Amino acid sequence: MIVIGSMDFYKGSVVRLTQGELSSVHEVKADALSWLSTLQAHGLQRLHCVDLDGAFKEGNNRELIVSIIENSTCPVQVGGGLHSMEAIDFYLNHGAHSVVLGSSAFTQPKLLKEAIDKYQDRIIVAMDVKDERVMIHGWTVALEESLESILNRLESQGVKTILMSDVSHDGMLLGSNVALYKKVTALTSMSIQASGGIKTRQDVLDLVPTQVVGVIVGKAFIHQTLDLGILGETL
Repeated sequence: MIVIGSMDFYKGSVVRLTQGELSSVHEVKADALSWLSTLQAHGLQRLHCVDLDGAFKEGNNRELIVSIIENSTCPVQVGGGLHSMEAIDFYLNHGAHSVVLGSSAFTQPKLLKEAIDKYQDRIIVAMDVKDERVMIHGWTVALEESLESILNRLESQGVKTILMSDVSHDGMLLGSNVALYKKVTALTSMSIQASGGIKTRQDVLDLVPTQVVGVIVGKAFIHQTLDLGILGETL
């Protein structure tokens, strides 16, 4: 398992967000490239970028994210507002290792199929979970289909990696939902990236037995509750 560094972009800056609420956006790094250099100096192995402007349909940060990709020494995965093949093609043609599809993976099945047919394992599906129900549209709508059924369906469609967040933990720095990840990794052979709630090194170590392949961390580095050196470790 590795720690995946995370950057959320809004209006050209790196920001922090709590519980997915746009009203909670707070600029933390005006110079994204400088922050990238800091992460890389500590051994960054993979970077997760989220375009919040794209996610909230307020424009995009494409030029900035492409600049991050071009200056990154590790694989970069990009999410946020990817609702078309044009958007998917854009990032994968500009050097992104993979892209992350959120609500569109569930509301646009034809898009997911086309993306997987074209890019195979470079397509990651984000699953935001609350009380073991998958939430879409900014965590406002719960899918009726069970978590296990969704996992089985996505795996049968060729998805190789799931980015799973427990929305009740997101941005809260209260630790991760270890029980959820233990359950999910037992239900599927897809690779699972965990996200949400990490504050301390122990929070990261608690996830090792769950067999997730990576854990996404952003806020804990900004708040300096987790040493950046963990970015270079394999746990």
